[in-house]
Amino acid sequence: MKLSAKDEYVMHKIDEARTEINVYRAVPVTITYEGQKKEVLTSKQTVGDALIESGYNLELVDAAPGLDTKIRANLDIAVSDSAAKLEALRREREEQVQTSRGMQRYSAVYNMEATAYLPTDGGGNGITASGMVARRGVVAVDTDVIPLGTRLYIPGYGEAIAADTGGAIYGERIDLCMESYGEAMQFGRRDVTVYVLD
Repeated sequence: MKLSAKDEYVMHKIDEARTEINVYRAVPVTITYEGQKKEVLTSKQTVGDALIESGYNLELVDAAPGLDTKIRANLDIAVSDSAAKLEALRREREEQVQTSRGMQRYSAVYNMEATAYLPTDGGGNGITASGMVARRGVVAVDTDVIPLGTRLYIPGYGEAIAADTGGAIYGERIDLCMESYGEAMQFGRRDVTVYVLD
């Protein structure tokens, strides 16, 4: 059996003595994109696979007929940029924030008034409302806004866990645990952006 350069075959072992060979002959199809027509030979079985072979990103385009359509000789495939897919990709990229661990997705963002506290503040035993030991990276929140256990990212402070509460922490306010009195004084009170990480 002679195969051309674009033909493909797949072997399936039926049993110890028999093997089945399926040959997929390349056929001509026409791909139209942005008014430009291109005739290609493909042995792929679906429109989607043929488009991938031709260099299209299926996450960004729509095709008519659909991606699951079986390829046949002389099929006309119209490709267009997908506004919905592009918008979804744009939103997905926008919903990421650069952290020390790389880009991370977030589900919500708040502008909050932030203050600083030390592990010895309050009761002085260094144990938070959630039972965690107070340390840098532990923050106090209003649980009506951010539930305990939520992972956060605060630019200029870093990644944090909502693990504490406080009498003065209500609404869109947050208290950040610091390592030293000097660091807490230097931080003072300021507005911060708080990302709720997925």
